[in-house]
Amino acid sequence: MKLFITLFLLIFAVIFQSCDITENSTQPSENSEMNFSSKSLPPDYTEPSLQMTKEIDGLLGGEILFESTYVDNEGNTVLIHTLLTFEPNSFQGIKEITVKPDPETGSISFFPEMAFNIPAILDLSFSGINLAKLGFNSNSKADFVYMSDNGDIRYILKDECKIKWKAKELFVKKAELPHFSRYIFVRKH
Repeated sequence: MKLFITLFLLIFAVIFQSCDITENSTQPSENSEMNFSSKSLPPDYTEPSLQMTKEIDGLLGGEILFESTYVDNEGNTVLIHTLLTFEPNSFQGIKEITVKPDPETGSISFFPEMAFNIPAILDLSFSGINLAKLGFNSNSKADFVYMSDNGDIRYILKDECKIKWKAKELFVKKAELPHFSRYIFVRKH
């Protein structure tokens, strides 16, 4: 996995440098077979991660839009869309909020741990995800829940949570997050 991302970033940087474009945009490659040593990486290279941090003023509210791609261990490209919205007066002070989706487990985590006066609203979708690996089948229904470290789950309010089996898509709309921690898609019984 790291080899594919490293190779793609290197090729992508060479192409963009030769075209004189300075915008930074990365998408993992699916067709990487060459080996590059770490000596060929740019000195300012950092491993890309599936997370975003943004400063939010709880008095004013705001939103964090995070869209990314991820190539899983089987070479499938997963598109990740996250929109986290805070209403004015959701919390006190200014906080650096980190959003960290995990397509390998169908989950998302938020930091720092905190509770809200008004729930944060989350739209999240994973497209191209291996639904069978997450324990779903073509007849499954999904739910989106808070999951504690010991595996206990708590159901949360949301407008919609669905699986689109043929499109390999799993999404939740307007999930109300009363606090930050780990939230996950689970199979509805």
